Amino acid sequence: MALKKNLALMGTTTAVRLGAGLITFSVVARLLGPESFGVLMLWLSVSALITIVNHYGLNTYVLRQIGADPASAESIINEGLTGMLLLSVLVLCGATVAAWGLGIEPKQVFLCLLIAAVADTFSEFLNAGFRARDRFDVETRLATLTSFSHAVILVGSVLIYPTVEVAAAAYAVSRLLILAITVPAVARHFAMPRLVGLGLSISRLRKAGSYAVDCGFQRLFGQIDSVVLNYFVGPVAVGLHQAGMRMFMAGTQASTVLSNVFLPRASANHASGVRIPDENQKIQIVFISIGVFFGLMMAAFSRPIVSLLFGANYLPLVDLMPLFGLLFFLRFSAAAWGIVLTASGEQSYRALIGILFWVVVMVLAVWLVPMNGNRGWLMSLCLGSFFMVVGYGVRGRLYLKRPLGTAGLSVLGGVLFLPFILVH
Repeated sequence: MALKKNLALMGTTTAVRLGAGLITFSVVARLLGPESFGVLMLWLSVSALITIVNHYGLNTYVLRQIGADPASAESIINEGLTGMLLLSVLVLCGATVAAWGLGIEPKQVFLCLLIAAVADTFSEFLNAGFRARDRFDVETRLATLTSFSHAVILVGSVLIYPTVEVAAAAYAVSRLLILAITVPAVARHFAMPRLVGLGLSISRLRKAGSYAVDCGFQRLFGQIDSVVLNYFVGPVAVGLHQAGMRMFMAGTQASTVLSNVFLPRASANHASGVRIPDENQKIQIVFISIGVFFGLMMAAFSRPIVSLLFGANYLPLVDLMPLFGLLFFLRFSAAAWGIVLTASGEQSYRALIGILFWVVVMVLAVWLVPMNGNRGWLMSLCLGSFFMVVGYGVRGRLYLKRPLGTAGLSVLGGVLFLPFILVH
């Protein structure tokens, strides 16, 4: 019953964030238009890329380590928090110097969104502590409050002043408010997070090194897109792509639900020497099923979805939706294997595949994006994700009872997308 309860609570949390986030971004996209929305998303993506440094993969590390050793929760949280604060100071100082030294414009947009992104990494980290300690109920209440606060602040501000500058400032205020709400919640239910010695925090960062590499390459996904498309095509292409990516990311929250619930559980089983291939098999089936369902919805109902959420200015996005759907399915197939690998202590192998994934994507993008624009980038991501599924599966098959059946199910799921892609 604990598993079902946690899934229900995490599902509620995700549904709240998904609904509020999707509505917020669709309204902002409509108000700003594709070009201005593209500028906002470009600098939001740049900020997210920079904060890969201070994020450091600590969320996944916390879920895995506390799941395997619950008694170490307090020391892991405090040491990780101190290490994250140290990295954040370096990030903020370096970015501020770069903003003036490199002549980044508009500076205020960049710095506001960077502050928001840094605050977000701390909120995410503290929420990971709730999940690792099996307190999904607390996070559900927090998510409801903070998601609606974010929506009201951002949408309200852009409704009054529909400019990129106002949107960026509102984003920073919202994320700082969410962090201010999260810290007392942690203190109330566990203990006030506290800083520890630099030696301990640096030692903890060293232990999380493979998680930093793997999660860093994972977090490039959906963010490096803006930089590549802006370079080869321009801000309108960024706006169209990121509008589609908002829907994509909303759907991938289901992956977050399953990962946050299953990873601590699977890690605890692995630490105790218990191997449950049947449970791993179930994880695969659930992920693949969700990937097929949501991906096909994006492909089959592209026009009504785009018209409803973003309006007539974004109709060119309709032709891209089948590729977004296929990409969604491939990412879910990879995520299924990824949970099994992380729980089994294969994080270094995941990191290696993550590096190779981006090598494949960037080599293909140099060739495909100049010729095909947005479609070329999505094609590059799909081919790279297929490589990731295969790479994960080669090692992950050791932890499954019927790996060939899972592989066959993945192939069948991918074939279902071909009619929609060929039509467009």
